[in-house]
Amino acid sequence: MKNLLKIAILNFTLLFATTTKAQVYYDDKTEEEYKITPQTNKRIVNSFLKEQKATAIEFNPNTSPDFPFRLKNRKGNWALFHSGYESLFMEKESKKYSFQFPTSVMEQRGFTVANRKGKTYLINLYNEEVETKMGFDEVEISSKKDTIFTYDIDYNEEKRIVDSIDKIAVRVGDKWGLIELSDHDFFYLSHDFLYDSIKEVPPATGFNGGQLEMIENIRKEHNVDLLEALDENGYFFKGRNKKTKLFGIYVGEGQASESIPQKYDNIIHHENTGTYEVWKNNKVGYYNSNFILVFEPRFDDFKHVHLDYTYGCALKTNGTWRLYDTFEPKKLVEGSAATVDGLIDLWLDR
Repeated sequence: MKNLLKIAILNFTLLFATTTKAQVYYDDKTEEEYKITPQTNKRIVNSFLKEQKATAIEFNPNTSPDFPFRLKNRKGNWALFHSGYESLFMEKESKKYSFQFPTSVMEQRGFTVANRKGKTYLINLYNEEVETKMGFDEVEISSKKDTIFTYDIDYNEEKRIVDSIDKIAVRVGDKWGLIELSDHDFFYLSHDFLYDSIKEVPPATGFNGGQLEMIENIRKEHNVDLLEALDENGYFFKGRNKKTKLFGIYVGEGQASESIPQKYDNIIHHENTGTYEVWKNNKVGYYNSNFILVFEPRFDDFKHVHLDYTYGCALKTNGTWRLYDTFEPKKLVEGSAATVDGLIDLWLDR
C-alpha cells in the first residue's frame, strides 16, 4: 500500500456526452414525454424504473445541477442519474458500489463517496473513477463558511459567503486519519492513522500539492508520525520520530531537509525572531533563525522577551535570569535578575 494517495480532482465542469437514455421518459401509451421529478405521476415513474431496470428511485435532497435522483439496481446498489448525460452515471461501477449523493460543496469540488461491502470509497466525479483503492470504515466530511471578495469592471468590491471543505476525516479500525484537499485540487491521504477520535483530527491545511507531497516524504524518510506546520504556507514543520518520540525541524519547498535533528523532547518555535526553543531532559537551549545552535539545553527555563524595538532570550540557571541575543550567545545586558521583569528593567536602564 503506498503511503501517499494522490487523486486528481478538477473544478467540476463536465463535458456532457450524447446518449440514447433520457431523463425525460416517453410513454408509449399516451405518446407523451414526462420529466421525472418528485411530482411525476407514480405510474409514469414506475414505467421509467422498469425501463431503467431499477427497483426504486430517490430524489436528491441537495441542490444539484447534475444529479437530480439516483436509482436502485437489481443488485441493491444505488446509481446516480446524471442530467447532463441523461443516463446513469458510472453505470458499470454501480454494479459493485452504491453511490451516495454529493453535497453541494462536494459536487463543486468534483467528488462523492460510494459504499461496498461495509467500506466507504472516494469517487472522482470528473474522471469517473473509484479513486481510493483502500476502503474506509467511516468517512466524515465537514464544511465551513469562507468569505471571498470579487470585483466588477468598475472595481467595486463584493463580499460573498461560500461553503468550502473543512476536513475529510477517515477511519480504519479504531484510528482516524485526514485526507487533504489542496488548493490545486488534489487529495492527499496519509496512511498513518494517528487519532483516537474524530475530534482529534485537525482541519485540512490547504497547502498546495507540492507541499503535501513533501509532508508525506518527511513522514517516510524521517520515520515521522506527528507533523505540525509552523507557518501558514507549509515550509516549516515540527516532526516527531515514531520510535524515539523525539522532535526535529524540517524545512523546504517541494523537498525538505532536517534543519534541527530529531533529538529533543520538545521544540517551541518563536515566530517573531525565528528562534527555536529546544528541551531535553528538563533542560532548555535554543537555535537561531538560521538553525544554528546558540546554546545546548543546559538551562532551567527560557522566556522569549519583547524589548521595546527588539527581542531577547531570557535563560534561567540556579534561580537567576540572564538576557541573551536571539541570534548569537551574546549578553544583551550585563548582570542578572531574579525575574524576567527585572531583566527588562536592566535593559531599559542600560
